Amino acid sequence: YKRQNKDHDDAKLEKFLEDVMGDGTVVDGTMAQDVSEIEHLWKWREMIPESCQSEGAVYKYDVSLPLSQLYSLVELTNAKVKKDGLLYDAETNPEGQVIGAVGYGHIGDGNLHLNVATKEYNKTIEKCLEPYVYEAVSDLKGSISAEHGIGFQKKKYLHYSKSPVEIKLMKDIKNHFDPHGVLNPYKYV
Repeated sequence: YKRQNKDHDDAKLEKFLEDVMGDGTVVDGTMAQDVSEIEHLWKWREMIPESCQSEGAVYKYDVSLPLSQLYSLVELTNAKVKKDGLLYDAETNPEGQVIGAVGYGHIGDGNLHLNVATKEYNKTIEKCLEPYVYEAVSDLKGSISAEHGIGFQKKKYLHYSKSPVEIKLMKDIKNHFDPHGVLNPYKYV
């Protein structure tokens, strides 16, 4: 029985990959064939945030986007920091503070981890990125939050992906289940 499910799942995955590679949504990729390859790929994935921080600092965003737009936010963010004169380039802008934006995530649910590697944290970079990143996510029909919910930092940007009615409903649900605000205080959900 397990083998039949695996065969069925493998056939569905192959069909999915054919479709997304055929229509250009996915340009290139690799798929693990055994446990050691899975472990190897996870090690690479786990090294991305560490590598981003190797030059100094990293601004992190956890958003969700339609699959067809998943990498667009990385490209838009790099274009924005370049336009604002913040993108480091040894020849043309050696004073630039932003090394660059990279993205990785969960293709199955459109979750993108956007990491913007910088030499340091500072208000100029922060003003360039926020609310720009959230505006871009909204324009791309995504959500400003994926797997970590809405907490202190994203609270003021929630309107970029939720309507006033949805925000009120979120508050009402939280108040219903946590009327005294003791479970994750100051968080929406």
